[in-house]
Amino acid sequence: MSAWYQDSKNKLNDPSFTEWDNFLISLINKYNEHSNESLVQDIVIRALERKDEMPCGFILDHILGELGLYPYVDKESNTSKDKFRRSIFTTPQDEEKTFHIRQAEVFHRIMSGENVILSAPTSFGKSLIIEALVASNEFNNIVIVVPTIALIDELKKKLFKYREQYKIVTQVSQKPSERNVFILTQERVLEYGDLDSVDFFIIDEFYKLAPVSKDDERCDRLNLAFRALYAKCKRFYMLGPKINGLVSGIEDELRCTFLKFDSYATVATNEFYYPLKTTGKDVLVDEERDGILNSILTSIGRKEQTVIYCKSPKRVSSLMYRLLSAGLLTADDTNDNLATWLAENFHSDWSLVDGVKHGIAYHHAQLPRAVGALIVDLFNESKINILVCTSTLIEGVNTNAKNIVIYDDCITKKTKLDMFTFNNISGRSGRMFEHFVGNVYIFGDKPQVELPFIDMPVVTQSENASESLLLHLGADVNEENKGRIKKFYDQKALPMPLLLKHQGIDPNQLIKLAEELIEKCNAWNSLMCWDSIYPTSEELRHLSNILFKHFNISSMGGGTVRSASQLHRKLLDIINKVDDKDLILQNYSYWNGRDKSYSVDDSVQAVFNFKKNLVNYNLPKIIYAVSDVQEVIFKRFEYPFGDYKPFAASLENFYYPAAINSLEEFGIPNQVAKKFVENNKNKIADIDSIDSVIDFLIASDEKSYPYLSEYELGFVKKALSYM
Repeated sequence: MSAWYQDSKNKLNDPSFTEWDNFLISLINKYNEHSNESLVQDIVIRALERKDEMPCGFILDHILGELGLYPYVDKESNTSKDKFRRSIFTTPQDEEKTFHIRQAEVFHRIMSGENVILSAPTSFGKSLIIEALVASNEFNNIVIVVPTIALIDELKKKLFKYREQYKIVTQVSQKPSERNVFILTQERVLEYGDLDSVDFFIIDEFYKLAPVSKDDERCDRLNLAFRALYAKCKRFYMLGPKINGLVSGIEDELRCTFLKFDSYATVATNEFYYPLKTTGKDVLVDEERDGILNSILTSIGRKEQTVIYCKSPKRVSSLMYRLLSAGLLTADDTNDNLATWLAENFHSDWSLVDGVKHGIAYHHAQLPRAVGALIVDLFNESKINILVCTSTLIEGVNTNAKNIVIYDDCITKKTKLDMFTFNNISGRSGRMFEHFVGNVYIFGDKPQVELPFIDMPVVTQSENASESLLLHLGADVNEENKGRIKKFYDQKALPMPLLLKHQGIDPNQLIKLAEELIEKCNAWNSLMCWDSIYPTSEELRHLSNILFKHFNISSMGGGTVRSASQLHRKLLDIINKVDDKDLILQNYSYWNGRDKSYSVDDSVQAVFNFKKNLVNYNLPKIIYAVSDVQEVIFKRFEYPFGDYKPFAASLENFYYPAAINSLEEFGIPNQVAKKFVENNKNKIADIDSIDSVIDFLIASDEKSYPYLSEYELGFVKKALSYM
């Protein structure tokens, strides 16, 4: 780092500094050297915070223009050069928005027919290009693949303004129109039945195509989603954070261009490292971490927006609880209505209830979707000032955070934060036009400077490709890998189409279940051939035993289910429509009676984990597969067979009409959606169709909801603004 850079930075950090003419002359001279443009760019961005103090601020505009940072150039500047730039670099969606030079390059290369894979810093503004591609109106059907529901929500709101040109489709149950923007997770891409015509597709956070472990099922699904889309359409844009490059051969195979703009940032970042002296278990090291964090928050307080990264949902809730207990934050009545609603619908002693009163909240993937989305909105509105979260929020979703605190220097358990993940998290500090300079506070070891090369196993068929992924490649599997999947073709227990049908479920697990079922065909038939579309308690107990034995249920849902009998009991609660508040009370009474350290927060987390990860996601998919397996085996031996598909579909929706679960993604909590559906089920054309429910909502007057409180009506009004 040059002496000039450090000296310039020190001057900008000094509130008493006033020698702006000399500063700008020095800046121009350094720029004219063309030796280290990224450092010059960093200083120019930092200088924007104090531009109003500069008598000759127009000089800064000139350098901004030379660097291609056109969005920052004063809009009042009317030189011929500036007018020409604005006409060239204005985005297609908004005359008030301007591309910077690298965004413009990417956009125009795509529009001229190139396929682009972009690696750039978080602050680059990669998603602005997505919006510009939609606004260009060049494509009839665009598919955007994102890794999380939180990102679906963010993009849906951003692209809502194009609803006259496109139908925005975010759920599998929605029917397409003539022109559509599909915003889907990889799982939904694979499940969506009407994805026939695709003109262009986008994969956000494309680095997730590279597996992080041997059994990375979501990675497999993303690879399969890419394959399915690429088979329909050869035009794409993939974007993600800074990486080293792509594994050899990918660019040639896909006929695409890899663009790497590692040093082109639009915000500057201050990094503060706090090496930890304490070693051992987290409970010991946390004392030191908490001391550092408390001193930082004592200085910042609620004046600036701060995000704190932790490695797990359990860590997130326990840290927020400790911060509240430390008494650092003052309470106000800004979020009192939310606090009351959370207490009434979940538990009055849930730490989030007290947290939102003090301007602090937490966010992770297991929170009810509407609650999570509301918390992000409140943070971006500065009604919540401190947000403790896992990487699920911090990797991809944009917030107005000025400060990022990396509390845990691990990704999970003991896997250290690498430079790639560090860049992705730390890049969330600062935001164009809000905070030119962001702050990142890192507790623990500084990551080693090593960025990955990203593999796409579905393209390379490297050793990173799982057996399940290779199996789905069919005749396209190369000679080198045919031996790895030969066993699936040699086995006689299950037909190949069944194994291929259930993407994301390990075919080895299905085969082992089939082999046991063949052995116990006679003994098990009476328990598996259901007389009704729903199981009896004993039939459900038998199914729970199968699920637990063959599909590693104990590793799902944060370990909230520890035995088959516990799974059976919890599923009965779902079937009986026990609400969240009662589930939390039951769980707390049971476990706290055995372990006094078990808290209400632990209970809330356990219920959320079970419902979100197991009931709403993993179990239905597995039960669909089990249904097919038992049908094939029992038919083979001429036994009657069951059909578990109606049960799986009901389970996925917690035994309520599907629309209730779908409305959650539009920001209407289940508790509110249940009241709405119950009061209007005879008026809505198709209660299981989210499109039909949305049409009814749009056509209704807000006076139509006397059964909702004023606060609950607020959820509906907000949802309607994006429907």
